[in-house]
Amino acid sequence: MSDRADLEKKTIKALRHYRKALARVESQEQAEASAQRALTGMLPDLEHAILEDCAPPVKDNLFQTGLAAILRSNEAWDAMSKATTTLEVARQALIALEQQLGYIPGVSNVAANSRSIRHSPNNG
Repeated sequence: MSDRADLEKKTIKALRHYRKALARVESQEQAEASAQRALTGMLPDLEHAILEDCAPPVKDNLFQTGLAAILRSNEAWDAMSKATTTLEVARQALIALEQQLGYIPGVSNVAANSRSIRHSPNNG
């Protein structure tokens, strides 16, 4: 196998890894946003329980639910942070391979054509 073909194979593998890492970040962003919405949605109930003299079991249940939502949000944030680090490493690897190869197989031609279309004098 030629060096160029080996480099193309490595670049395609790096691109797959990058896409997988990107999907993981997006998934973690959604999980974190969901946890935040759950926590924000229960704030009025917590406020009511604090300001009104609700029964202790009701308050305790709300606080436990709130703690669970905070924990879920923190875990999602931590996972998103780790996924973002993985994404950045994958991005740097892909950039290095693209610089060596001069393009990303299956992507660069599409991107180059897209840029030439966007910057065509007839379109702007």
